[in-house]
Amino acid sequence: MRDMLNKVQKAAFDLIQSDARFIYTLVDMQNNAKNINSNYVMMSIPYIGIFADGAEQWCKKIRLNAPRFNDEEKEYYVKLRQAHKLFEMSYEEYETLLLDKFHESDEYFYNIRSLLEKIIGYYNVGTDYCNGAVCGNTILGAMYMPFNTLEDEKIGPKIRDLSIVTGKLAAYFLDTNLEPFSYDDRNNIVKYRDYHFFRNSPIKLKNNLGFVLFCILCNINYIIEFLDKYFVEEIPQKFKYAYLQYYYICDFIEELNSANKTNYYIDKTLKNRSLRNCFAHYGLGQFLEEIEINEKDVLKGLTEKAFNMDYFSCKNLLYKYLVDLKSQIEETIF
Repeated sequence: MRDMLNKVQKAAFDLIQSDARFIYTLVDMQNNAKNINSNYVMMSIPYIGIFADGAEQWCKKIRLNAPRFNDEEKEYYVKLRQAHKLFEMSYEEYETLLLDKFHESDEYFYNIRSLLEKIIGYYNVGTDYCNGAVCGNTILGAMYMPFNTLEDEKIGPKIRDLSIVTGKLAAYFLDTNLEPFSYDDRNNIVKYRDYHFFRNSPIKLKNNLGFVLFCILCNINYIIEFLDKYFVEEIPQKFKYAYLQYYYICDFIEELNSANKTNYYIDKTLKNRSLRNCFAHYGLGQFLEEIEINEKDVLKGLTEKAFNMDYFSCKNLLYKYLVDLKSQIEETIF
């Protein structure tokens, strides 16, 4: 199958295959990893959506006989992939959606309190940690899903059924000799802790802005603290997912500053719409010429084309910009 493609299509195929292998690894971690107990799969939901929707559309475009969505799956995955663009919302829209999901969670867990919880308090937000760094929470997980996941007991089976096509797409791209990506489940501790925001929470800025900043930090840390350190190999997702976060955060931070009279800063010099499109849609052919493909490069030459930088130099700079913002946020909320 791969041999029938041109050079640019082969590069795109390899990147899609890598995303399929990432999903395969998440399943393997769920079944076999030690020292991991968190909602890390929920934090992967936007990227699973990008893979499923992007791979299905890419195969249609070049007429590969890959699994196809039915109408319900198509609607679901179009919505699911939009979760990676939450920071494209205006600040007001993002804050409203975030707080709506927070209040849904608070009301749900308030209503099901046990007798003991009525006395000592109840939990409304679950928070993921990797080696002590916050890297996800249940409110973000709720924001990523296109329907309410709290009260309907049929939601679990529905998500399972809608996920079958993702497994089929991943299997289509995976060679039988491919193993899961290597991950370090011995030296990294991934766990979760439940809190009652804001009465009992790890942040000192106990208001709406504090919770927005906390969620931005969870998004950043999911990549640079969990994914980058837990996965041993230098896989494309370490740059790709970080870049998609970075791309939208650049403008979102300016809106946050305007709404709250703050002065958070992130360097925007790596913001490139064409590169973002390659990561979001696998559309390498609109950006790279065949002569520009670098087979030995983790990203097939994308950073060389976009910034005249090799992969590792560009990744280090991208992570530096995110870490700089992370440090500003941590200084405010902890």
